[in-house]
Amino acid sequence: MKKLKKRYILLVGLSLLFAGYAFGPMPDKPQLNTNLPEVSKDFAQLEQNITAQEKIHPSLKPDNQARIIWADTLKRKTKYALVYIHGYSASQGEGEPLHRNFAKRYGCNLFLPRMADHGLDTTDNFINLTPERLLAHAKQAISIGKQLGDSVIVMGTSNGGAMALYLATEHPELKGLILYSPLIEFFDKSSVVLDKPWGLQIARQVTGGENRVWEKSTPDEKKYWTTKYRLEGLIYLKSMISQFSDEKNFKKVKSPLFLGYYFKDEENQDKTVSVPAMLEMFDQVGTLATMKRKVNFPEASNHVICSQYTSKEWQKVQQETFKFAEEILKLKPVE
Repeated sequence: MKKLKKRYILLVGLSLLFAGYAFGPMPDKPQLNTNLPEVSKDFAQLEQNITAQEKIHPSLKPDNQARIIWADTLKRKTKYALVYIHGYSASQGEGEPLHRNFAKRYGCNLFLPRMADHGLDTTDNFINLTPERLLAHAKQAISIGKQLGDSVIVMGTSNGGAMALYLATEHPELKGLILYSPLIEFFDKSSVVLDKPWGLQIARQVTGGENRVWEKSTPDEKKYWTTKYRLEGLIYLKSMISQFSDEKNFKKVKSPLFLGYYFKDEENQDKTVSVPAMLEMFDQVGTLATMKRKVNFPEASNHVICSQYTSKEWQKVQQETFKFAEEILKLKPVE
């Protein structure tokens, strides 16, 4: 009888413990869609709207603002427009100078958006960042790209690449996807708990505080990246990735696709995002085999492979990107 009583107490205790975990605090399931917003078709008004949208942020860091880089002084629509979507905690400097060089080489108007809450010098960076707000800026960027060019090519790094991939699931008209180290899943397998019950609380225990802080950062990284931010943003980032990183969505992608990544060996590889997850995504997308290309850059030595501020191989990344543009997308240099 005593043994039965002990077992009963144990079962009740375990049940309460499980209930306490299962019903613990966690982020709401993101309400995401691929619907693109309307933007002005008048170029002068469009540029004014972008400038006004940036001016409301007094804490905006220099050279982090969203902007259009016109192909020429006439400010007219080009055959192709390039949209660069930067990754989490980054800004347009993350793709510098590759995105500008690409646009110049092929005569593209270039739009450099700034994702929600990024590029700001505040004390609680990303505390109010949500998947919906983050994706809304990416969708607006695509809409602006559609006004700037007859066809749109989307270039993105890390989470920027992930959002581009998601939007491509319902927008096969996109001329091409150029994805550098896209965030399909985090490298750290323990990140699986982030969008689960008590994920934020667990993250705080692991980091020893409310913020994620880069241990080392160069002056350029401090200029173009947010090197200290609240963990709440990371929780919502994980919840967004969990929402659309699966084979069902990947199969919907039909646009020509370039995948660039960094892997040398188990010790020297991208330790921000998962390379195996990227490669699995590449195999699963619905893009024709002849219209997609993957290239490893084993000497990049950084998650961000396309930036002059971080990558040892950004020029090789640029070279391979140009080859993809000319051999797969059939773009012709105008220089």
